Amino acid sequence: MGMDASSRCSSHYHTMASSLSGGSRKVCVIGAAAGLLAAAGFEVTVLEARDRVGGRIHQTPRLGLPIDIGASWIHGTRGNPLVALAEKAGATTVACGAVDSICGTNGEWLSRDLARHRYEEVWEILEMAMDHSRKKSAWLSDHLKMMDFFPFMGDDCENQSLKNIWLDAGLERDNLYVASTFGDILTGLLSPVADKATLRLNCEVTRIANSQVGLVDIEAADGFRDSFGSVIVTAPLGWLKRNEDVFSPPLPWRVSTAIRSLGYGNLDKVFIKFPRAFWDKRDSGANSHRAEGTGSRPFSIESLFLCPAYSDAADTNPAKWRQEIISFSGLPEPFSQPVIMFFVYGQWGRHITGLVRGMKQDSQEYYRILNDNFQPYYSKLPNYDMTSSDCVPSKFLSTDWQNDKFAGYGSFTNQPVGSGTCSKHFRALREGMGEDRWIWFAGEHTSRPGGLGTVTGAYWSGEQVAKRVARRCGLTIDAQKPV
Repeated sequence: MGMDASSRCSSHYHTMASSLSGGSRKVCVIGAAAGLLAAAGFEVTVLEARDRVGGRIHQTPRLGLPIDIGASWIHGTRGNPLVALAEKAGATTVACGAVDSICGTNGEWLSRDLARHRYEEVWEILEMAMDHSRKKSAWLSDHLKMMDFFPFMGDDCENQSLKNIWLDAGLERDNLYVASTFGDILTGLLSPVADKATLRLNCEVTRIANSQVGLVDIEAADGFRDSFGSVIVTAPLGWLKRNEDVFSPPLPWRVSTAIRSLGYGNLDKVFIKFPRAFWDKRDSGANSHRAEGTGSRPFSIESLFLCPAYSDAADTNPAKWRQEIISFSGLPEPFSQPVIMFFVYGQWGRHITGLVRGMKQDSQEYYRILNDNFQPYYSKLPNYDMTSSDCVPSKFLSTDWQNDKFAGYGSFTNQPVGSGTCSKHFRALREGMGEDRWIWFAGEHTSRPGGLGTVTGAYWSGEQVAKRVARRCGLTIDAQKPV
């Protein structure tokens, strides 16, 4: 599956195969393709390197209620199949439009009207950049950065290609935050697999070889061996970058070039739980401060902290990295809880995850380091009072997809400067080697524009590959309705 960014998530590695000899159709796959093929009568086997399914879609109850530590967004609602899948699964989502909750560089909250104006202004410029990229891509230098068009965006745009930014244009209308987590949606996607497929966990594939005419041989670290008529590789791009030697003979030049040229970004999360959601109190006391213009309104679900110029952030954030947060207190019942989640990405993300990597998450040192780094921001929340126990974190929890082998040591695909014409790279991955070597690729890194880097993109790619494999067997799959 793909990851939001923003999203932005895919299972480590799965293979799918269908053998045409004697009318046999053996398939090994996960996600949308698995459900579609299993429902169509294919004999499905799932190979999963982890001890669980889902990959970068994963939940934990460590803070109380289950929370998504991977993908948590449905990006855009127009034409997005995940909207119907979420409804079918009974998932609860919250529409998040323009952000109107922004803490300024001086540590003071902008009025909601000004915050919304600034946010929409930035998006207008970003849309201009995407339109410029779309129309002039063939003539733009491969060395132009987003910052050359968008100079105030900062580090996350420093290495991203202006030539290819048009490929990141998402689906229209609101983004949906999945308040009830992706758990029920994933269960719905995998239900046909659970009923009709064979699942092998802790099965890390180590060799994909075209050593027999018309067959693909699969070997795994746990001793699994089998041959298939077709294979779909849904490993994340980051995994492919480190494991091209799994393929025998080597990947063709166009596929290998695509894998090496495209970028693979990092997105992690830091969760902070408090005794109470002090920032959501409707009655301000004498020692509290409230975001200007909020009145008695609840605190926004999504908020931004602009590059901090205030002194209390200088020691831990001298590069002045921006912050983005989600307030779980604003989620509908029964999913509301006193938790603030920080997105950490780019250099900031690498810095934070590196500080606590390998530490026990209930240790005092782990708590101290994360509190030192994030207190300058949560202390700016409305109603913060340093003398109140409600304002002292009770628990921290951080993710580290950057150190996850099966996630490819990262989170989602991007287009760095110097990557060439990325539309050709994505096309090469979508085409795979199905027509000559019976090997296909799926995942967010193979999506058409509008879904790159997202769960939606991973779902789309699974649908398309399932259809192509079925056609090899003379079948037609109807993927218009969620399985």
